[in-house]
Parts: sequence; C-alpha cells; structure tokens
Amino acid sequence: MIAVELATARVSGRTRWDVLRLRDRDGAVGLGEYSDAGDGAARLWPGLAARLADGADVAAVLAELDQLATGPDRFTVLTVRGGLEQAASDLAARRAGQPLWRWLGGRAPRPVRRYANLNRALRHRTPEEFGEVAAAALAAGYTALKCAPFDGLAPGERLRGGLDRARAVRRAAPGAELMVDVHGLLTLDQVLSAAGELAGLGLRWLEDAVPPDDPAGLAAVHAAGIAPLAGGEFATAPEQVGPALRSGRLAWLLPDVKHAGGPTAARRLAEEALAAGAGVSLHSPSGPVATAAGLHLAAALGPSVETEFAFGEAAWRRHSVSPAESPDGPWITPPDGPGLGLDLDPAHWTVTSPTPATRRDLHRSSR
Repeated sequence: MIAVELATARVSGRTRWDVLRLRDRDGAVGLGEYSDAGDGAARLWPGLAARLADGADVAAVLAELDQLATGPDRFTVLTVRGGLEQAASDLAARRAGQPLWRWLGGRAPRPVRRYANLNRALRHRTPEEFGEVAAAALAAGYTALKCAPFDGLAPGERLRGGLDRARAVRRAAPGAELMVDVHGLLTLDQVLSAAGELAGLGLRWLEDAVPPDDPAGLAAVHAAGIAPLAGGEFATAPEQVGPALRSGRLAWLLPDVKHAGGPTAARRLAEEALAAGAGVSLHSPSGPVATAAGLHLAAALGPSVETEFAFGEAAWRRHSVSPAESPDGPWITPPDGPGLGLDLDPAHWTVTSPTPATRRDLHRSSR
C-alpha cells in the first residue's frame, strides 16, 4: 500500500509548483514534480491514489497511464506520469540508501553545469526589464543565459519587439553565452527574414524555431546559419527526434523529466542525442523537485550533460526544500542524501490528499 499526497506552492501569477509525495507503509517517502501538467491533472489523481492505496504496483499504474496517454489529454497524462515515475525512483533510491544519481547508474558525484532561464523572473517584459534581469543573472554568477523574447507580443509586433528584447539582453550581458527560445511563435518566413539579426546576437543556440519533426523547416533554418538549433522539450520517444539528430540539424536536445513521461524516457532521449553527437541540456523551468530530478539524471549520464535553472522567480525558492537548494551560479551539485536528497519545507507548501476514487474513475478522468 502506498499513500499519495499532493503539495502545491503558488510562486507567481504565472507559476505554480505541483509535487506529489508517495509514502509507503514503512513511512519512506518519494517526491516527484508534475508542474505545468494542466488542469486535467486534478482529475487523474483520485483514481491513481485509489489504485496505489489498494495495493497496485507503481509499475502497473505507470503502464495504465501509458495506455491513457492518447488524444488531447496526452500531454497532461504523460506529465503526471513523469511526476509519478520521479517519485517512485526517489522512493526506491531512498530505500536502497543511495543518492538518485548512483541508483540511476552514475559512477561518481559531479557538479553539473547550468544556465539561467530568465523567462520566469520577468513581470513587465519590456526590453529594459529583459536587460535588468540578464544583468542580475550575470551578477549572480551565471555565464550562460536564455531568454524567450517573442512571448506575450501581438503577432504584428512579435518579430520586431522580440528582437528588441533579445538585443537588450545581449547589451546587458555582452560576454555571456546567450540562447534564444522562439517557443514556436514565429513563422518560418519570419525566422528566415531575421536570420542576419539573430545571427548577430552570437547565440549558443536557437531553440524551437521549428519543430524537431519538421525536416524541411529544420533544413531551411539550419542552412540560414543563424546558430546551432535546439528543441525537444516535449519529446517523449527517441523516434520523434532521432532523424533530426542524426541529420546534424538538431544540435541540442532538451529532454524534460516531467513532460517526457519520467526519468526513463528522458534518459532514452538523452542517450539518443549523445549517440548522434548532439548536446544534451535537461529542460526544467520548474520547481526544485523536477530540477533536482534532472540534476541527478544529468550527473548519471556524464559530464557533457547540463541543465536549466529558472532564475529569479521567487527569492524564497532555495528554502522551499530542505536542505536548501544550491545558491545561484554556473555549477550545481546533486544533494548528498539518499534519493533526491531533499524534502519539502512545510512553510512553503500546501499539502492535500486526493479524494478516494475507483479504478473506473482513473479511466474516466482522462476523457
């Protein structure tokens, strides 16, 4: 029998961190994060909790979620699955008395390089604020920054306004490695028309300018010579990104331990990229639990794998977990303790238990 608890932290008008806690009959605990799964996640948890409370094996429940991951609810179901598998892995590693990176097969603890994602720290999204947040990240010790300058703009203003924001970041951090995330908001023609201006920013990578499964679009943007191309934060299986990686046009893969469906799927994606000679940076504009899960996976995969960090969104973020998250800076080391090596600080989280439900409710909730 395993009990499920749900913990939520309201971070900003945009962000809420959602974490599940598995507790076995001996009191051992495992944590997993499913933030950004969408409102449909709340309908899934009663059925999942009932199955686990009735003695269902976690692996069996994960397999049920695989069957439910179809149609418009696929993203939500897989993100919930990602949180559940994180928690199950954390619980297993704690039972084994091993840090998660070792339980995942890592050979030695190592610091992992991280970059600062500026996006969640922004409130007004003016070019001036983009520059101010970039300067703050630089002052905090980060040497690589990512911005999403095309977010939140009307279509007619998106290209010019986004370029103004990106240039503000580059002016504020002239020596930093800079990544720009398009978030799929520009048309292919717009990307190509701005190729010279984007290239002039001296980017480490250009993210989600076109989807990884659009070979013609990838070929066109790759030929434009703007920057190495990155993507794949919503990928769930190697076959979705393999052709783009093997073609050499997708230079960076960004798996997410939540959205891929869990650490196992994220690892398969990362190994596909590494085998193709591409870079791997684990996607995580999320809370400290998913960040820690990605950090342990990066440490297990090897020294070429890095991770992302949501910079500057909440001053209390470090202390939402115990022990406190590592201070800002370009390197972060996995916690020392068993499993993820951290627990939730109750001062920052609201904890609830899902309403009991039947097995049928689990299937109905996905519709």
